[in-house]
Amino acid sequence: MRCKKGTWVHSLKNLGDSPDELERHLDRLAAARFDLIIPCVKNPPGYVDFRTDVGNVNPEYPEWDPLAVLNDRAAAKGIKVHPWFCVFPEGEGSKLLAEHPEYAAAFDYRFRWGCACRPEVQDYALALYESLLTDYPVPGVHLDYIRTGGLCTCDYCTTEMKQQGVDIQSIEHRAPGMSAWVDWRCERVTAFVERVHSITQAKRIELSAAVFTDYPTCRHSNGQDWVAWAERGIVDFLFPMNYTNSTRDARMRTRCHRALVGDRCPLWEGLGKHSSASALSTQVMVEQIKVCLEEGSQGIVLFSYPALSDGDLAAIADF
Repeated sequence: MRCKKGTWVHSLKNLGDSPDELERHLDRLAAARFDLIIPCVKNPPGYVDFRTDVGNVNPEYPEWDPLAVLNDRAAAKGIKVHPWFCVFPEGEGSKLLAEHPEYAAAFDYRFRWGCACRPEVQDYALALYESLLTDYPVPGVHLDYIRTGGLCTCDYCTTEMKQQGVDIQSIEHRAPGMSAWVDWRCERVTAFVERVHSITQAKRIELSAAVFTDYPTCRHSNGQDWVAWAERGIVDFLFPMNYTNSTRDARMRTRCHRALVGDRCPLWEGLGKHSSASALSTQVMVEQIKVCLEEGSQGIVLFSYPALSDGDLAAIADF
């Protein structure tokens, strides 16, 4: 069975400044037999790269609407498009936090987040997805940064946990109440995934998600229980971000992911051709693809498209 292949594209700008340039990039991917392209349309700064009245559209977004052109032309080449949202980060371009700064998460990070557990933040993120799906007939959408981002101690989280008898302003990690806080944060994030899934299911399109490789640690650090999403049937694809220079680590992580998910959900391992945690030569990238497939991954997703040379694409075209 042929390996399914996808790639993340961190910006529509990476696909060129005109429809003709975009077409050339799609031709490269089609020649290498790619199945999926995942263009980021909401980055951590909070701007969005599609037409909408819900959020602040990136002031650099061009008149020719790259997302619409990408979707149309990719479909003609047999490539699916899953627009990618960095869901809960809300940086300097965020319409939500400009209007409601009190909705910000309370923890130290290099950029601002909305509180992922807060209903108003989830409502805003859901409205962005709904807006995109109203105007763009894409075959699927993608969840990323679908997590809390840290241990938020904002007023909302503090009040909600106090009702459960847990003071998150002073709790220690080994305290009995910590498990209740972990479970509550996981349930809040999972509730949002369920809401997005209800929309995609009604439209009969796909929902994919980029998730941490370190389950179950990510439950505690970021409220991300992606195994529960597979168990509940609320995602159509899981892409663990298996970014490492070590081929053995890539193998063992994939083995763990496959054991956790079983047959509940298609699993495509995310490999970091060039990421904050990895920089792979063509040879090592090929080796990692092979071991992931040997361990039961049905596909691979490469981060990210600009790092893929012609040699890389030629080396994996026959997978």
